[in-house]
Amino acid sequence: MSADPSVSSTSTAAASTGVRPVVLATRGLTKEFGALRAVDDLDMEVYKGDVFGFLGPNGAGKTTVIRLVLGLIFPTSGHAEILGERVPGDHRQAARHVGGFVDDPTFYLGMSARRNLRLLGSMSGPVAEERIDEVLEIVGLSERADSKVKGFSHGMKQRLGIAQALLHKPALIVLDEPTSGLDPRGMKDVRELVRDVSATGTTVFLSSHLLHEVDQVCNRAVIIDRGKVVVEGPVSELRPTGSAVKILTGDQGKAAETLRGLFGAGSVSIDEEFLVVNADEEAVPELVRRLVADGVAVRAVVPAAEQGLEDFFLQLTEPDDGGTHAPAGKRRRFGLGRRRVS
Repeated sequence: MSADPSVSSTSTAAASTGVRPVVLATRGLTKEFGALRAVDDLDMEVYKGDVFGFLGPNGAGKTTVIRLVLGLIFPTSGHAEILGERVPGDHRQAARHVGGFVDDPTFYLGMSARRNLRLLGSMSGPVAEERIDEVLEIVGLSERADSKVKGFSHGMKQRLGIAQALLHKPALIVLDEPTSGLDPRGMKDVRELVRDVSATGTTVFLSSHLLHEVDQVCNRAVIIDRGKVVVEGPVSELRPTGSAVKILTGDQGKAAETLRGLFGAGSVSIDEEFLVVNADEEAVPELVRRLVADGVAVRAVVPAAEQGLEDFFLQLTEPDDGGTHAPAGKRRRFGLGRRRVS
């Protein structure tokens, strides 16, 4: 932890008022590559103890943000703060509070897991052998500590990357797509590991395109699109807005005819196996009654409030019919101006 008295006093004041201290923040963070603005005036806050999901479609600017936060590239304007230390500016001090990796973690394949941790960890300061044993135990690699990394599976390398991130007991670890390329068992192992790390009090910043992953392990999240924050808040509250109802029946074609007759042709659309109807929840009993009266077996009715993070994400970021992202006006129609759910 930082020895900066201003950081300590801020944390103490936050604790006394019941407000969790901010571990990571971005303030007007902007990055331009020529004419491309990859990150656009980004503001967000990650609190102590969060498992914070960082979501966005491909090209949204997620990896660029992580590189900015870790001080690997410089912003065009704005800055990040890690426990009050600015990046850029106080990068050396800020780096003491954070561990993690961008893309896949990289190791010396001809060395053992233990030697990799010893060597890579020493670049940030002294590392006790006991601490190496501890982090290998945390990530479940104790039995392979002296095996060469070239024989590790992709999932084992991901876990070793998390072990490296934890070596110096950082307040924050940043994980960029930690389950990318893993099989279902490997994904489950990493999710459980993230939960275990969070339980120790370490704040986790998790970038992912896997919405169910964020739904399962994160307590708060932000969704960005084209370098801007679209919405930020508790994962439990990131659900579709509006009054759409999703319907699954035994005869979707016939159900669509009935529902269009009831609500209008433009009120019914298709989302994979579901029909999506723009109707209030109060209309559901009549909707079901009419379907049953027309001989259609109703298998599922999912109101907007019960739909998952995936539905919400798609509602915020899906392209229009022409294959491009919706213009700002369309996003506002869905309530997609900068929103913070609290």
